[in-house]
Amino acid sequence: MEEKKLGMIAQFKKDVRRRMLTGLLLILPVYVTFFVVKFLFGFVGGTLSPVIRKVLQFYGVALPKSSLDEFIITFLGLILTFISLYFIGIFAANFVGKAIILYFENLLTKTPIIKSIYSSVKQIIHSISLPGKQAFKRVVLVDFPKEGTKSIGFVTGATKYNNEKRFITVFIPTTPNPTTGFIIFTTEDDVLDANLTVEEAFKILFSGGVLTPDCLFAAAKTTPTNTSQEN
Repeated sequence: MEEKKLGMIAQFKKDVRRRMLTGLLLILPVYVTFFVVKFLFGFVGGTLSPVIRKVLQFYGVALPKSSLDEFIITFLGLILTFISLYFIGIFAANFVGKAIILYFENLLTKTPIIKSIYSSVKQIIHSISLPGKQAFKRVVLVDFPKEGTKSIGFVTGATKYNNEKRFITVFIPTTPNPTTGFIIFTTEDDVLDANLTVEEAFKILFSGGVLTPDCLFAAAKTTPTNTSQEN
């Protein structure tokens, strides 16, 4: 009787753990999504919030005192940000706008320190946002951090060493934060193409390997991929 009672208690604890884990797996994605959206809402909407407050002060309107007032101001800032971006796009498309933008770009690219930051950021944004461009061209497995161990890498481009040997650029992200990582230059012979899409690779990285497929297939590439224009 005592053993049966202990068995029932053990089963009850097991059921409780399983149900709590099921609930966590359902709630956690919603929780993370909510905070990401909240951050983006506050970040984008908050850009013009100070302008709206100044306008309210100018017309003698009372500044926000409640959370609802703050939400309304941030929401208005979000709408105004999108409207501003739209009209900036229209302005940049005409002759006068292009001339003004070109003038300020030349000014930025000739200013020490600022020119390096501006040029790098502009290049990265263009490589990600332009149609037909992909920041991560394919997923590979590479020996890292030592020979015999495999890490997920993303081929991001290609270059030449001493105008002779062709190298591919591979970004090896860290986990569970794949926004940081390492850049290595290696040859096609030193990487293996994985049977993973970019999205599947990111799932593995974000989950710390929990969502790794049951079987990984990888093979050496027989013909080099034209990942960028060679010099």
